[in-house]
Amino acid sequence: MWEEIILIETDQKKNAGIPHDTGSLSDTMKLSDTMKLSDTMKLNDTMNPFNSLTPVDDAKKILDGFTFDRKTYVDIKDSFGRVLAGDIVSEIKVPPYDRAEKDGYAIMDQNPDQRTFELIGETLAGDERDVIIKSGECCWVATGAKVPVGTNLVIPVENTEECGDEVGIRIKVCESEVELNISRKGCDIERGATVLEEGCLLNERNIGILASLGIRNVRVYDTPNVAIISTGDELTQINDVNSLTLSAIVKQSGCSPFFIGTVSDDSGDIKKKLDEALEYDIILTSGGVSVGKKDLMPEVVSGMGEILFHGVRMRPGMPMLAGKIDEKPILCMPGNVTSCLVCANVFLLPMLRYMTHLPFIREIRSARLSEEVTSEYGMRRYLPVKLAGDVAYPTFNGSGLITSIAYADGFVVIGEDETVTEGKVDVWVF
Repeated sequence: MWEEIILIETDQKKNAGIPHDTGSLSDTMKLSDTMKLSDTMKLNDTMNPFNSLTPVDDAKKILDGFTFDRKTYVDIKDSFGRVLAGDIVSEIKVPPYDRAEKDGYAIMDQNPDQRTFELIGETLAGDERDVIIKSGECCWVATGAKVPVGTNLVIPVENTEECGDEVGIRIKVCESEVELNISRKGCDIERGATVLEEGCLLNERNIGILASLGIRNVRVYDTPNVAIISTGDELTQINDVNSLTLSAIVKQSGCSPFFIGTVSDDSGDIKKKLDEALEYDIILTSGGVSVGKKDLMPEVVSGMGEILFHGVRMRPGMPMLAGKIDEKPILCMPGNVTSCLVCANVFLLPMLRYMTHLPFIREIRSARLSEEVTSEYGMRRYLPVKLAGDVAYPTFNGSGLITSIAYADGFVVIGEDETVTEGKVDVWVF
């Protein structure tokens, strides 16, 4: 079986203290590094593809070649987690007028010895009147209210007392105020200022900036729609697991999954289903990518488009295929559930995050591997592990068993020429 992990010892292996995977903390799109196995992969090559496997890092570079720059507008209330597709430049000043920072009395403080002021009125938040005060006068203002013309100081209400006389109400200042308690027009955001730059990830804080500018529709990068197909005659007898797990990873990446059904192991049926999937931005399939009689996906993809790689130097997940049809990426995952999820985590998740212009950073934890583990020489191994404190316990029991990964907290990556003994390792946390 192509997905079986082979545990062997050879003289070619060497000890390594910490397994590694180039680009595990972050992957940067490098369009100039886009690679493919050949200009057009011949059908004969797809029937026996595993004589020459693509290294994991080369496969990642190939997938880096896919970009998605479609832009759209969304309502500000739906913009959380989206990525700006253009700079935001303020067309107004914020605040739009001089406003009070505290409830109190606005005065024109020209005479520092004056302690009482004649109350001439009040202004509340939202009052657009241009109230004018003179020296010796004051006006009650609410927090956020437009202060009267000529105001250079707001005395907090708690520092005053009201006293009346035959003329009217007068306000006595009981305690001197050091703060001006006024936000001047444009002190927060000036007209013409670039307040958010293209590529900014919108969160609860910078959405507030958009709201302060009166912006209601935001231009953002659109997110790809991903068509998901499960293949295999056996799906009439067993539950389809891969479509649901892949849908979850697509959602995790910020994209929208669309399960368009299962398809039997028939070339004509597969082609019809792929034609249907071309209405979407990305095609994602599982099953039918190895070298058995019913593994027809390489033949169909080759006939409809181009295979970029088929077979990766990794365990589990070696039979994975990637190609393009009508310039749209198609990723064909192995049918075995653990192999499918490993490939989805290694390739699909970072690829989709970058296509949506979202950051991608893997969480890495240091742990001690509970037992010695060896790996087939020349293959990069992704070992599912369960974390208990600072110890990582392998959970892999076979690539076709869901429990091999369902109870895992992450992967330990064992390099192509490494053997991991008991000791410290890095764990990719899900």
